[in-house]
This record gives sequence, C-alpha cells and structure tokens, in this order.
Amino acid sequence: MPINPIFNPEGDDAIETRSIWFGNTTNLMQLNDVRYSWAVGLYQQMRENFWIPQRLDVTQDVTDYWNLTPEERYAYDGILSYLTFLDSVQTCNIPHLKSSVTAPEISLCLAEQISQEALHNQSYQYIIETVIPPERRNAVYDFWRTDKVLANRCEFIAKLYQKYIDHPTTENYFIALLADYLLEGLYFYNGLENWCSPLAS
Repeated sequence: MPINPIFNPEGDDAIETRSIWFGNTTNLMQLNDVRYSWAVGLYQQMRENFWIPQRLDVTQDVTDYWNLTPEERYAYDGILSYLTFLDSVQTCNIPHLKSSVTAPEISLCLAEQISQEALHNQSYQYIIETVIPPERRNAVYDFWRTDKVLANRCEFIAKLYQKYIDHPTTENYFIALLADYLLEGLYFYNGLENWCSPLAS
C-alpha cells in the first residue's frame, strides 16, 4: 500500500484527478474546492461533536458509583477500561490509515479523528481519576488485559491493525479499515451504551 510522500512537488491536486486513495497528492490542504463535499460536512460535524472533561461535573457520579452493586461496579470499571483502550489504540492506528489517503478533505477528517480520539481518552482518564477511588484506579487501567473477555476482544481488533503495519498490503489496509469500522460501530457503541446504563438507572 503506497504511503504519501511528505514532499511531492510533482503531485497533482486537481479536482478531476483527486481520489481518496492511490492519488498523486502534493499534500497541499487545498480545501476551497473539493471533490468529496460530504467530507467537509462531516468535518464540520466532528468539530461540534465532542466534550471537554474538565467542563463536566461528575460530582453526582462519584456518589452514584458507590450506590452500584458490586457486580455493577465491576461492569462499570471493565467497560471504562475497555473504552480507554479502544480510544488509545485508535489514536495510534488512525495515523497509519491516514498516511495513504490522498484527498485533503478526507485527510482533514482523519486528522480531526486523531485529535478527538486523544481527547476522548483524556476524558475517560479524567473519569477514572475523579470517580474511581485511588486504590482501584490501577486495576481499572489494566482491566482490559486482565479480564479474559476484554483481552480477547482487544487482541482481535489490535491484531488486524498490526497486520497492516507489519505487512502494508492493499488487502491488509482495507481489512484494517473494516476493523476500524467494527471498533467504532460495534465495540465502542456497545461499550458506551452499557457503561452509561448503571449510573443512569
């Protein structure tokens, strides 16, 4: 799978020859005229769709945490750890996927995703450091690898990413893209929905 050169003065950024992958980009972020207009709308939506952890009052969550049953706390800790891992691995993986994207408007979306994955990770860590008692925090950070079910899930998705990094073929690239879709559309969505349930009930 070709990776974009950083400096490519012989590249062609014309709209009619622009492609998501396999283009000949100069890496100029020329966004006044784009081929994939949906990416501009997506980018704008992404910029409005995040929260900053320090602006969130989690005082009630601290109280609610201790009102959970031991089983609910176990689930809460595990899912929080799981979400922390998922966004951590995304922060590391997306740059590898982005390095072969040649349409600047789509590259911009991926750059925003990298930023937001890091911000989400910071948000989960803020919750761990605020809601979880100090003596339990290290166990929560490590839960994703000490719990067999979570460890298997994390290993499955990470191995698909690693396969592309170790063997950067076109096939492995698109498998990694599908794995990214699986992580965001199933793993993350399911984890977030279940994590919010105990405190909401």
